[in-house]
Order: sequence, then C-alpha cells, then structure tokens
Amino acid sequence: MTAAAAPAPTRPALLPYALVSAALCGLVLAAAAHASEARSALFGAAAATAAAACALPALALGASRGTNGVLAGFVAGFFARMVAVAAGLILSGPRGNAAVAFAGYFFLLYALTQAVEVAFVWGSSRTRRAGA
Repeated sequence: MTAAAAPAPTRPALLPYALVSAALCGLVLAAAAHASEARSALFGAAAATAAAACALPALALGASRGTNGVLAGFVAGFFARMVAVAAGLILSGPRGNAAVAFAGYFFLLYALTQAVEVAFVWGSSRTRRAGA
C-alpha cells in the first residue's frame, strides 16, 4: 500500500471539548469572583484557565501520534500547569486563607479541565478503533 492510498489518521473534533473546557473555566472564574478571598481565588482560577488553554491543544497535537503522543501531550499540560501555579502564587502573593482560596480554585479547575482532556483522549481512541 502506498502512502497516498493509506487512510488518513482520524482525529476527533477538538471544538466540542474546547467549548466544554471554556465553559467550565468561565463558571469557575464567576464563582471565584464571589469567594471570600476573591482576589486570590480569581488568580487561581485564571492561572488554571491559562494552563488549560495550553494543555488541551498540546494533547490534541499528540493524540494523532499514538500512545507516545498522548503521553507527551499530558506531560506538556502538566508542565503548563506547573508553571501557571507557580506564576500565579508569585503574582498574587497570597497569605493564610488567601493561599487556600488560590489553591482550591486552581486545583478545582485543574481537575475539571483534566477530565475534559481525558474525555478527549477517550474519544480519540474510540474514533481510531472504529476507523481501524
């Protein structure tokens, strides 16, 4: 079989997952605005939003490259979140309960957007199996 005759790799549509991720980010940002430590909560949610904006596209790039690509995408997302949490903590300078609010909103949104990324990989693997 020639390369021209080989079937093109199938990729799931990224847009539905990106929209769900964006909606979750918006909801958590809105909730953070009403927290008792709103400034730190907003910094935490904003840092997680910025990291999620990097993580899902990185995962989408790797998903078509098999297991190693998916692993590389998750690693890139982890590093984006690692940088974001550090930068957010430095920029917001939270103390006491403000630090707890920052961490709570950051990791809440981290968990929600990570679930969207896992759903994307799950959908990607199901699409690839169906096309095989």
